[in-house]
Amino acid sequence: MYAALVRFYDDRMRGERVRMAVLLQPVSGVDGHGMATIQVAETLELRHTLARRILIDTLWRQALLVLAIGAVVVWVVQRATRPVRDLSARLRGRADDDLSPVDVVGAPRELQPVIEATNTVMARLAALLEQQQRFVRDASHQLRTPLAVLKAQVQSARRGDVAPEQALQEIGGTVEGATALANQMLALARVEQLRQQGQAPRVDWEPVLRAVALDLAPLVAEQQLDFELQTEPAAVRAHAWSLRELARNLLHNAIKHTPAQGLLAIRLHCTAVEAVLTVDDGGPGIDDAQRQRLFQPFAAGDGRSGAGLGLAICLGIVRAAAGRIALVNRLEGERIVGLRAEVRLPLADNRP
Repeated sequence: MYAALVRFYDDRMRGERVRMAVLLQPVSGVDGHGMATIQVAETLELRHTLARRILIDTLWRQALLVLAIGAVVVWVVQRATRPVRDLSARLRGRADDDLSPVDVVGAPRELQPVIEATNTVMARLAALLEQQQRFVRDASHQLRTPLAVLKAQVQSARRGDVAPEQALQEIGGTVEGATALANQMLALARVEQLRQQGQAPRVDWEPVLRAVALDLAPLVAEQQLDFELQTEPAAVRAHAWSLRELARNLLHNAIKHTPAQGLLAIRLHCTAVEAVLTVDDGGPGIDDAQRQRLFQPFAAGDGRSGAGLGLAICLGIVRAAAGRIALVNRLEGERIVGLRAEVRLPLADNRP
């Protein structure tokens, strides 16, 4: 027995393309052995029709599958992003001045860091807006009095109620007081802005303090004060402007409240973790009621002079530098001989 041999190939018959199958089959008979050739032809139209049908059936099934997958994806995305859209709608629906925290109750865990960061930013904006509103309110309230006084002085000078030299002297004093008040208010506003700027640079406090003491030396000489200055290098994290403003306000207050030929001592030294500045004057000191309110804006120890902003500025600067400030009466026995202003700022390498 011989295995049959089959061969396939394409050909043309009567002008049409056909697929040929040729079978070679061994045969045997009385006359001997031989090979029988069997040829079968099939047109390609049936094959093409079947291929088109299979392709069409596959395409519409795939189209249905793609549509189903797309619908599922859209539903999942819409469901997953619904909290984001709700949060966006709530924020858009808020009033222009509504900076209250966004409620995190019921929010997805993935959105809570975003909401917390948003609340932090809104809290900063609320603090900044409150600061601006307070500055405008205080400025309008505090500047109204010197402007009214100045207007009255000008009218009095025009009518000739006072001598021209005296009128100019009074007007100059009023303008000087209003200018000092405006400068202090601007300094207080700038302190609040510095608190929003993050970590301050590293600054050596000693040369700043010595420069301020040199600037105020004419006032010390005018009152013939017993002046003492002891300093050492002290690196802290603060802006040089704020350190100058802090020292200037403390020294100016000490000079103003110290009688002629009194004591004024300034000392700057460092402990293991802090830089300590003490300013000792020879003034009358303060009582407990004054100590509680002196650091509040527009609360002056002497109601006859000053706007009461110096110590408020000092407190803002010290808090911005993560430090502490205190006012303590200097005693000899039970007698008050002066006031000590003590400022403690963490050293640059120890500030949290």
